[in-house]
Amino acid sequence: MFNPNGTEPEMEDQNIKKLALILSANCIRQSVIEECQKNGQINDQQLGQFNKEMSDRLYTFLTYLLQKPAEEYSVMMEAMAKHYPENWEQPELSQLILQQQIQMASSISAQH
Repeated sequence: MFNPNGTEPEMEDQNIKKLALILSANCIRQSVIEECQKNGQINDQQLGQFNKEMSDRLYTFLTYLLQKPAEEYSVMMEAMAKHYPENWEQPELSQLILQQQIQMASSISAQH
């Protein structure tokens, strides 16, 4: 299948689901929400519900970004932009994720 927006092949749905889960897991890992769960401020069921909600939302966003026509994606982004967090700090590259990448690259090069 080809993306109607261009010539790049469309990402398969199962790969989008997998990507959403990978993103969710990496966003939660060693985060404040995980600390709250460890400290008993939220229970396992609540954390599971949070994880599912995050994964579902990321999956929806990625599906529109990677599979839907540009017009549908634009409409969704316009709706989502209504909740733009004006008072949040601007994002930065995650040092945790960058460190994981460095460790992975080191272990791969050590194997060769």
